[in-house]
Amino acid sequence: PELVRAAELVVVNRFELESLPEPPRLTALTLGADGAVLLEDGSEVARARSPRVEAVDGTAAGDAFTACLVVSRLEGREWREALERACTAGAIAASRPGAQPSLPTADELDAMLAAGALILGSVAFSQRAK
Repeated sequence: PELVRAAELVVVNRFELESLPEPPRLTALTLGADGAVLLEDGSEVARARSPRVEAVDGTAAGDAFTACLVVSRLEGREWREALERACTAGAIAASRPGAQPSLPTADELDAMLAAGALILGSVAFSQRAK
C-alpha cells in the first residue's frame, strides 16, 4: 500500500487494479484492444482507443505502452494525447513478433498517428523503419 501511495502514476490492467489494497491517486488502466483510461482518484479523466491490429505477439505491448506514456508526458504532452500515443505504441508492438524487436520507433509511431489509421496492416508496419 505504501508504494502505491508514493507512486505518481500506476499503470495496471483490470485484474491488477482489482488486486490493489486501495486505488492509486493516478492510474493508467490498460484495456488491451479497447485502449486505456486515465483515472484520478477513481474517476475517469481521459480515454483513448487503440488502433485495430492483427495481434501477433503481445509480449512487449505493455512495455511499449508504459514507456510511450511516460516519454509523452516528459515531452510535455497532455494526458489525452499521451494515452493515444501509448495505445498506438502498444498496438504496433502487439502486431509484431518478439519483445525488443517489436517496439516501435518514434518515427513509426508519428507516422501511424499522422495517418490517422484505425487498422494497422501487417505489411505496412511489419519491419522497423530504417
